[in-house]
Amino acid sequence: NVLRLNADMSEHSLSSSLTYIAQNGALTIAQIVEEDLFKVGYGASGTVILLADSTEFEFRADLDGDSAVDTLHYYLSDTAAAGGTQNPEDRILYRALNGGIPQVLDLGITKFNLSYFDVAGDSLALPVTVGDIRQIRIDLVVESAEPYDSSYAKAFLPLRIRPKNL
Repeated sequence: NVLRLNADMSEHSLSSSLTYIAQNGALTIAQIVEEDLFKVGYGASGTVILLADSTEFEFRADLDGDSAVDTLHYYLSDTAAAGGTQNPEDRILYRALNGGIPQVLDLGITKFNLSYFDVAGDSLALPVTVGDIRQIRIDLVVESAEPYDSSYAKAFLPLRIRPKNL
């Protein structure tokens, strides 16, 4: 029946669109975070990692190549901060440069979990000794802001970053 075929195609199109939006959001966030974290310690001396937790990371580096050391702080909100969507699990990732007003990355993040590894690649237990960190893993999950058939489109993107200056 033509009507049923049309309805099926519309449903598939909506589902595909929501999946694409989640995947694109995950990729956008991953590109920003990966570029920043790859620079941890660049041009800085002394202690370069200031805070390393499961949902928060703060470090020092010359991020823009101007010979001035910057401080960059990533931290994740609770679910109440992203109350403008139907997804009860989404959160906001904040990116605060030099203590200024944070950039808001509200692309449907439901998980932004950080873990840390030493020079041998062994996992470090929280709380970590920041001087032991040589690699950073981020498990990133982005979901659609709106459900389709009572579920949310999801994109999972694991990152493992090895900053050159650690």
